[in-house]
Amino acid sequence: MEEVFKQSPVELTYNEVEVIFLKNNKNVLDSLAELWKVCDEKVYNIDETKNKWNEIRSVCDSFDDEMKKKK
Repeated sequence: MEEVFKQSPVELTYNEVEVIFLKNNKNVLDSLAELWKVCDEKVYNIDETKNKWNEIRSVCDSFDDEMKKKK
């Protein structure tokens, strides 16, 4: 949950993020996709959004790399 909150749009509260996270059965990727979709209308700075998505992709890539190492 903490990782999802760190990567969620800054205008959302911890409780808002938690509701979506639990609704998505604690699935990180589904939760992040929904969180960012919810906030699409609130995004004012496109560069900030791109940076956030790059951070999300980086975290996902690191998870993928770790999983490959464990095989």
